[in-house]
Amino acid sequence: MRRPRITVAGVSLALATLGCVANGTTREGRIPGERQDCQSAAAKLANNAATAQTFNTLAWCDETGPAALAPVWRALPSDTVRLRAFFFASSNIRDGRIFGAAHATAADSTRRARDRAAALLVLVAQLDSATMVTVVPASRAEVWRAQLARESHALQIAGTKPLPADARSRVNALVQRLSSRVPGGAAGLRDPLGFAVQAARLDLQRFPTKTAARTR
Repeated sequence: MRRPRITVAGVSLALATLGCVANGTTREGRIPGERQDCQSAAAKLANNAATAQTFNTLAWCDETGPAALAPVWRALPSDTVRLRAFFFASSNIRDGRIFGAAHATAADSTRRARDRAAALLVLVAQLDSATMVTVVPASRAEVWRAQLARESHALQIAGTKPLPADARSRVNALVQRLSSRVPGGAAGLRDPLGFAVQAARLDLQRFPTKTAARTR
């Protein structure tokens, strides 16, 4: 019996078909044209051409978004319009890569206090799907400040890499460590990192069971 010939084109088609099947459960795999839009947004970001809309698109890209967004934590956008969109995207996709990048930023004592504060709040949003991170506009006292905002209902999507099993304990430990290094009382609330520590502590205490369940 002669064996059927398998051409290179046939192998490529088979691999493409298997890829579609494997990713059929993701948002990018289910929605026609979504993966192309996500990949286009990721390419713009990689080419330093990202706009606020680029981040808003990536906020719903469960396959492409985390890998594209995580490196941005090394150097945040310089304007508040893109910052707000970036923080929303980082809050909206629950994924281990975003968590890891935000945790590294929040723990890095060489980074600016407002960057570390924003990263800490994103970690809280990674655990609590009913919260997101936004930006308070610039004032005389500060360039910008990140803050938590509560949603009426959870919109967060899951990325393709789950959070670490000890995600909540890692955030709690970081909050405790930062608490000992920022001013207390009114002085602490005027400091962006002190403000974020207080907000993180309150949220984690308010939803202990819910946030723990999200990491499983």
